[in-house]
Amino acid sequence: MTNDDPAPPAEAERRRADLTPGFWAGVVIVVLAWLPVVVTVIVVTAADLSWDVPLRLVVAALVYAPVAAVVVTRRHPLIAVILGALAINSGWLALAVAAGAAGLGDLEAALDLAIAWPRAAETAALAVLPWLLARRRDRVWRIGVLLGAATVAADVAISTVFAISGAMPRPLLASTFYASIVLFVAGAAYLVGEWRRGTARERAALTWLGVGGMLLMVGYVRVVVDLPGPLATLGDAAFVLAQGVLPTAVLAVVLGGEELGTDRRLAAGAVWAQSIAVAVSLYLVVFEAAGLLGLEPAVAGALAAGALALAFSSVSRVVRAQTERLIVGEAPDAREVLGRLGEHLADTREATSGLLSLAEGLRATWGLASVEIVPASGGGAARAGSPAPECVSADLQAGGRTVGTIELTSADAIVLRESVRPLLHEIAGLIAVAVILADLNQEVAETRRRMLGVRREERRMLHHELHDELAPSLAGIGFGMAAAQRLVASGSPGARPAVAALRQNLAERTDDVRRLARILLPAALDEGDLDAALGELAQRFGADGTSVSVRAAGSDVLDPRVQLAVYLVVAEAVLGHRRAVATTRIDIEVTIDDDEVAVRVGADGEPPAPAVTPRMLEAVGRRASDVGGVVRIAEAPRGRRALEVVIPR
Repeated sequence: MTNDDPAPPAEAERRRADLTPGFWAGVVIVVLAWLPVVVTVIVVTAADLSWDVPLRLVVAALVYAPVAAVVVTRRHPLIAVILGALAINSGWLALAVAAGAAGLGDLEAALDLAIAWPRAAETAALAVLPWLLARRRDRVWRIGVLLGAATVAADVAISTVFAISGAMPRPLLASTFYASIVLFVAGAAYLVGEWRRGTARERAALTWLGVGGMLLMVGYVRVVVDLPGPLATLGDAAFVLAQGVLPTAVLAVVLGGEELGTDRRLAAGAVWAQSIAVAVSLYLVVFEAAGLLGLEPAVAGALAAGALALAFSSVSRVVRAQTERLIVGEAPDAREVLGRLGEHLADTREATSGLLSLAEGLRATWGLASVEIVPASGGGAARAGSPAPECVSADLQAGGRTVGTIELTSADAIVLRESVRPLLHEIAGLIAVAVILADLNQEVAETRRRMLGVRREERRMLHHELHDELAPSLAGIGFGMAAAQRLVASGSPGARPAVAALRQNLAERTDDVRRLARILLPAALDEGDLDAALGELAQRFGADGTSVSVRAAGSDVLDPRVQLAVYLVVAEAVLGHRRAVATTRIDIEVTIDDDEVAVRVGADGEPPAPAVTPRMLEAVGRRASDVGGVVRIAEAPRGRRALEVVIPR
């Protein structure tokens, strides 16, 4: 199961590090634009004024301020300046209009003085912004940008002259507005070429931009043509609705598929403001439709307000979903996530393996900051990427038991909550199976490494026995046979003792070969089961009736190197006891402590025989010294002596 909400890690410094200077610059833009809007709403409401004039300005300030705040962190300074100026200018113009309508002449005069060029930001947004959104930089683009800049400069000059002289021909005042409309349409036409060559996400963003542009042009009809009341209201609705469409499109085009990250907090403000814009346009449409049906203004207003109250949450959800779709892209479903994960694992199977590859695949599929998978078996955790402030975790369950946990982090809490967590519920079972398989693969790999180590030690042991022990002995037997042959041929009396010595030497070498066959490493040792391996050794040496007992409970916790050393020490000690005359019983005991392993081998026989021989001490000491062990002789019951070896873990 997953936790309810993404939770930030405890490191507050990491969260503070995400608040870059660009973020704070965006906050300043939002404050400067929204502060006069709040005052405007208070003035209009308190004075019971009409929203006809300030409505457009208020909506523009609300929607473009957070978009400018996001863009300013993405190294698009010209776009950020245009959008920020448009938002701030619209907010203060709205306050100036409301102050004038409310009879606050001093405030209106002060605001008029502060806003030197009231139309420059709007002119720049129409004449220059569409060109800046294009990714191509050809000759047509350069001409469009230059004409747009010239239009803005002309508007500034005309506004300056008008502010000084107080008089200016109306056609001249309107010339820059019409020029900006023409450049806006030309820029939109230029973006059609971008649409043809763009990806699916780029096409969706440009299509949305085109829809907003058309609504904006419909809204500007009211400015150009004196429309009757209902059509004027619908024009306002189209303009306001355009503000619910254009900011998302502009943001999607500017980001170009980049993650929002910590800018999500600013973008959330844009979504909220656009939701208000769409809701207000809905209010205007319902209000005007009710008026056309002959309802009284008060009834029409109440009906529109009711529709707004009922639809606002749905409108906000739709706007947020569309913003996510354009900026983040379509959220993949479980099948798509698994498909992408499979492709990633296929591409990276040579570079990584196991849980690390799975974690990296999930991180790449969802575009997350990090993914960490921790098996419950105690195996090593696999982490891909570096943790981010927001995280979501889940228990991985299979067959009714928890096999591990997974933690996913991102700078974007909404992506985790709305895109990742629902799918994580669906595919957690498959991830759990993958964890189980990874554990099994790790066990197989560990068994293989242990087996290779055991076989390597076995080869080393055989090489030592054959090359250093048996081969020289056989060579000596060969020289002895040659000498005995000469003695027999010469009729020497020493021939008989020489042949008897050769027979004895050959019998001893035969015993050595049998010893090698008996101490060959069993398969149980490959699997890490020292107790079973010692049991097999006891059965082989006890085949002639000798009683061999083994106590080695819990020895499976020892690592392969120590297990192999214990087995070889026991094998040499048992072999040494078996060489003693009439050995009837051999006791093997393995005791495990935190830092060492004690191996004790004792024997009984009738009649009593030496329990520890020099040859046994030499053979066992050689095995123990390979792993830093110490051999000592300990007292056993009934005055016997047992061999004890201490091996460090």
